[in-house]
Amino acid sequence: MPATLLTLAVLGTEKVDVLESDEELREEVHEHLRIRTNLDDQLRHVPAYASLGLSLVGVKGKHNTLNQALLFGLTYTINNALTSNLKRLTHVERPLGNSFDSFPSQHTSAAFSAATFLHKEYGGRSIWYSVGGYTVATATGGLRIAKDNHWLSDVMAGAAVGIVSTELAYWAYPWLHRQLRKGLGDRAVVIPSYLNGAAGATVVVML
Repeated sequence: MPATLLTLAVLGTEKVDVLESDEELREEVHEHLRIRTNLDDQLRHVPAYASLGLSLVGVKGKHNTLNQALLFGLTYTINNALTSNLKRLTHVERPLGNSFDSFPSQHTSAAFSAATFLHKEYGGRSIWYSVGGYTVATATGGLRIAKDNHWLSDVMAGAAVGIVSTELAYWAYPWLHRQLRKGLGDRAVVIPSYLNGAAGATVVVML
């Protein structure tokens, strides 16, 4: 799914423009829909917060609350790093022409990363957790287009990057967890971070 979304996104960008979908959808949205809201700023993290909230109230997920928190930190770091660097590499102009960091959509990427996180933790308990998470993520991407912040291709690429980010985090976490326990013992954990091009980590020691 991520590979298909990313391929369609690249084919739809103005630089490639094989599908010619970006401009056509923007014209339709401008003709029939105008939205002014900041709801997308809050929606993007809702699925991940829902997962952590469920764990805190005792609904058992794939991991306990501490490991979910560490996984979310790793997921967020990978997602932020991938999305930020892709924005710099692709240098795509936004629909409004106010900047060249359009591809992929950061909000959509974060939303689909969070939705995949919820799916990983609770999708096995009920499909409705997954449906709810991906519905919120899709709504986030739709709002980014409706507000004229992003092209359709940006949102599709963001969805792909978001899903891949969480998959990478869940793939890497077991090995990382083993290495941390060997090197630091059971009383310390490391939370990675990535902000404005700078990677780092926070060590938490539980006394």
